Amino acid sequence: MTARRVVITLHWASFLLVYLIWSTTPDWPLWLTRPFAAVAFAYAALYLIRRGPHFKPGPKLEGWTRPVHRLQHHLLYASLVALALVFLIELPERVTYIAVQLVFFGGLMHGCFHAWRHTALYDGALRNITPRFAHRIL
Repeated sequence: MTARRVVITLHWASFLLVYLIWSTTPDWPLWLTRPFAAVAFAYAALYLIRRGPHFKPGPKLEGWTRPVHRLQHHLLYASLVALALVFLIELPERVTYIAVQLVFFGGLMHGCFHAWRHTALYDGALRNITPRFAHRIL
């Protein structure tokens, strides 16, 4: 499996797990939180090995959008690991609830940014992170 496919798999696994965790608030069953922690730490390991995100901002991102691209990816990596630690340490429910909300809405903003890139700039941003079978939909 190539590094690109690993990143795509981790990306969509984290999306699905964060959505399921958000939708089961405040129960957070172990069968969701433990795999999420594994995905988050795998993502963090790849981030540390590559010394940054897998995908770089494209040439069509100019001005304020280039630093936003980098910042949002760094913040998402950090927030995924922080939420995984919150689940593993089993902090109080209110702290966990706030952490889940922050990660969910941070991921939602991330998706909106890349959907905007894909539709407004026509730079194929969504093709970079979707599996090949979904490319004909885009």
